[in-house]
Amino acid sequence: MATAFAGNASGGAAIEFALVAPLLIMLLFGIFAFGWSMNNASSVRYALEASARSLQLNNTLTQSDIQAIATQKLQALGLQNVSVTIVTDPASGGFRMAHVNASYAFVINFPYFDDFPISYTTSVTVPLVGG
Repeated sequence: MATAFAGNASGGAAIEFALVAPLLIMLLFGIFAFGWSMNNASSVRYALEASARSLQLNNTLTQSDIQAIATQKLQALGLQNVSVTIVTDPASGGFRMAHVNASYAFVINFPYFDDFPISYTTSVTVPLVGG
């Protein structure tokens, strides 16, 4: 009777799948979450570059104007809580350099696991013509 049970493999595949499926699903969700976070980081960088180009074309824009430009570009993607700052160097040789910085924080959360906060910071430097 023991040999008949050992030779029966009718439920073996289901048991193996039940053991491996949770790990596979976690791996797939992790890959998706990582890809989504990289997409968000790329989108924030793109919005910051577009905002910096606007500042370069019109160097009378304020920090709130640049923040509004970046927010408008990111609003369609559903990204919120992006903060933009501008630091301008003193004039030298007829132009100034503006450093436009953006920071974006978000949290990756999976059921039954701790939240994983990610903070992304990027910077773009553009020349500003004129005193």
